[in-house]
Amino acid sequence: MAQGSDRRRIGDVVLRGLLTAVFLAAAGMKFAAVSFEVEGFARFGYPLWFMYVVGALQLLGAVLLWTRGCVALGAGLLAVLMVGAVGSHLLAGDPALMPLPAFVLLILLSGIAYARRAELLQPSAGAEMRRA
Repeated sequence: MAQGSDRRRIGDVVLRGLLTAVFLAAAGMKFAAVSFEVEGFARFGYPLWFMYVVGALQLLGAVLLWTRGCVALGAGLLAVLMVGAVGSHLLAGDPALMPLPAFVLLILLSGIAYARRAELLQPSAGAEMRRA
């Protein structure tokens, strides 16, 4: 039984590591104002400042994926961003394959958020101290 648990833990770490790399790279491209990102946000009709907000939220989500007790929150935040990305591509009339990477990330992040949902239901230590 321990071997299965070890495999699951390793799989979790590898998946979170890959997702972290993806979102750190995406945030970095936004902060660097790479022309691809600037043109994409303009095509979607969003102001340039919004690109930086999305980049900051991607960075925050990537950090939360490694913060004890906040993995589900980070995955949920990034999943919401991916819903926005998929919707933006569809509303902009992009070809059907354009939102596919964001949709795949959405599925993976939703799986992590669901698997770690107990983190969202646990009372915080601060709340426990206030009740005592």
